[in-house]
Amino acid sequence: MDKIIDSMENEIEAAITQQQIQTGHDYTNIILRTAGKSIVSMREIIHLSAFGYPDGALSLARNIYEHVIILAFFENHKSDNDFGNYVDDYYVDYDIQRNKALQYESKNCTQDAEALTALKNELDQLKQTAHHRVAGDYWWSGSSNFGQLVKAAIASVPDERGKRFLHGLHFTYKRACVAIHSSCIGNTLRLGVDPDFAGIDTSPTIKGHSLPLWFATTSFIYIMGVTYALLNLDYMTHDHDLNDLALFFHQKEQRQSD
Repeated sequence: MDKIIDSMENEIEAAITQQQIQTGHDYTNIILRTAGKSIVSMREIIHLSAFGYPDGALSLARNIYEHVIILAFFENHKSDNDFGNYVDDYYVDYDIQRNKALQYESKNCTQDAEALTALKNELDQLKQTAHHRVAGDYWWSGSSNFGQLVKAAIASVPDERGKRFLHGLHFTYKRACVAIHSSCIGNTLRLGVDPDFAGIDTSPTIKGHSLPLWFATTSFIYIMGVTYALLNLDYMTHDHDLNDLALFFHQKEQRQSD
């Protein structure tokens, strides 16, 4: 897996240099930033799994899946006349989230009334530049939450087999959310551990590694496919190798579940 990721990273980097792609607020940079973040996350997942922490790996795989849904949304709307509005609002949301964090700091940490007022004015101006109503974490897509975005992504798949596959990915996402959520005391829900176990076990384990590796690899396949298409690179060999790995991890998980 490491060799595949290293090879892909080198090819993407070379293509960016050769094509002289510049940093900017466009869809190209959304794809490339997503690819870069996913490559880093994949390396972290591999190391966590290798050292016996599959729950930690699963929490990172969850993030890669979220990137899949976001990219799928953009890919499904690329032919829309107002596609640029989605891209613009995606970047506006970054500034809004940053502004809200700074507002919290000014109000509760530094207690700087002047800075708080300036930030509130800036937030009002940011909202005025948005093409969609600013409400919820995924307002830029026209959805108020991630669940709505997932439903839209699944609905866009034309065949039932594809829909079931995405439902399976989303079920794993839900399992990952439960496994790390503090209100569920997530670290008691160890992968591959006796479900009747009632204690808190944070020790390394030799079981349960295949689920986060399958989840991450399957999600990574889509992200890299979009990235390679953007850069006009040949994805066939990497696609074949990653799918073989995903199948291997899936079969391994099934054997552990039996």
